[in-house]
Amino acid sequence: MNIEQAFTMAVGLQKAGRADEAGRLYAQIAASDPHFAPAVNNMGLLHALAGRKETAVALLRRALALVPGSLNSWNNLASLLTQLDRREEAVRTYRISARLDPAQPAVLNELGLLLERSKRPDEAREAFARAAALDPMEAEYANNLGAMLRTDHRLEEATGCFRRTIALNPQHSGAYSNLGSTVKDRGSFWAALLAFRRATTLEPDFAGAHWNESLVRLLLGDFVRGWRGYEWRWKHGQLPSPQRSFSKPRWDGSPLRGRRLLVYWEQGFGDVLQCVRYLPLLAQMVGAEKGGEDGERPILLECQHALLPVLRSLPGVTVVLTGAPLPDFDVQLPVMSLPALFGTRLETVPSRVPYLSAEPDLVARWGERLKGLARDGGGLKVGIVWAGSPTHGNDRNRSIGLAPFARLAAIPGVSLVSIQKGPTEGQAANPPGGFPLLNLSPDIKDFADTAAIMANLDLVVCVDTSVAHLAGALGVPVWVLVPFAPDWRWMLDREDSPWYPTMRLFRQARPQHWDDTIDRLERALRERAAG
Repeated sequence: MNIEQAFTMAVGLQKAGRADEAGRLYAQIAASDPHFAPAVNNMGLLHALAGRKETAVALLRRALALVPGSLNSWNNLASLLTQLDRREEAVRTYRISARLDPAQPAVLNELGLLLERSKRPDEAREAFARAAALDPMEAEYANNLGAMLRTDHRLEEATGCFRRTIALNPQHSGAYSNLGSTVKDRGSFWAALLAFRRATTLEPDFAGAHWNESLVRLLLGDFVRGWRGYEWRWKHGQLPSPQRSFSKPRWDGSPLRGRRLLVYWEQGFGDVLQCVRYLPLLAQMVGAEKGGEDGERPILLECQHALLPVLRSLPGVTVVLTGAPLPDFDVQLPVMSLPALFGTRLETVPSRVPYLSAEPDLVARWGERLKGLARDGGGLKVGIVWAGSPTHGNDRNRSIGLAPFARLAAIPGVSLVSIQKGPTEGQAANPPGGFPLLNLSPDIKDFADTAAIMANLDLVVCVDTSVAHLAGALGVPVWVLVPFAPDWRWMLDREDSPWYPTMRLFRQARPQHWDDTIDRLERALRERAAG
């Protein structure tokens, strides 16, 4: 039996699932002819399947040294490197394969997926576009291209890609969900609901589509179905904080009757600040305001380190730092499930503020820093925040930079104060055009400092970030710049917020265009300063 016959037999054994026999035969072939690359390549694949992936990489590289033009070996190696999470090597390997033969849509699609996971959206979009152009009848390529176009806020083109995907594959639940998210970004909220509903009809356990539908329902004021769908967030798996696992049962809203409840943080700072309003209500319900020592209080709150100083002011609640040993408790609940358990509707949002307070000593200390700031005698002291966390999924839509605030600094009787924290706070040291700005950012250690500064301000003007929630919870006047497709809690077509009575919303009229919004805000601030 010659080598070609032996190789054919080994391939047959491999296809039949007889991996050990196939491996022995490939090894015999490679021993008799070390330059027979197909046997070396297939040995590599068998080692990979057996979990010996580093050995497999070495064998595939050996096969490529023998036949550098083997697309099969390049693609196998790239796939294996991807499995090993050696992303840069995998990208280089897929690119070599694509250069050897540019007409490989499947390879370009795999390259695009890898680049997307590597946070290289422009390169990923290019790869998906080339794949879709080479094979316009493949639904998955159109869907992947649409997802990257949406990331780049090319919403009309993305919509076209998802509609094409659905035309090619009417059962593609992911494309319906992506379509829903895209038309939502374009302001077509009812069309988004229809798309999400179609996705969950096709795939009843599609957590992402259920979750996104719930956000649109909350945005539209349908709190009953919105809160119900909001519980899909844990199965969605895309939250910044994972679901916790406890041996104690989840609280179902029944009377506590001597049981101790742990409420634990989830998601971002703003989410926690918004929903801790329910805890004093719970404490009142169980008589915690008469409960004596802190350790005997039936309501526990576990929170992030940055929020601990400001959340200590919650009446009737024992606040514990995440990571610290937890006191004993009987039942538990994530904080964002409280609105549903309270049966919150638009007309029953617990909106009494303040439900948080700043520390008096800090208020006095920061007050000294702010003395004499206001110009023209009795002007307005206005705190500003121009950016949220860059890791937030919608940050590109909500953060506007410091430059637009120069117009506000020019208003007679207005003094601006930077309370920005995070990667962009350094901009306050050198404002665009050199407009006047008191930069307090470097000295702000945590939310307790921010709260104390706010207590000394006349107004806070900010983008949609945690500072907006803190100001609202403190009962401080706050004006919030809201993107065209807003977060669910800001709802639609209203300048006020049912969650925060001291808040005023300035909505973006068109996606990616803030000029009109800033115009309206500037006029409002001029009126307030003049008054």
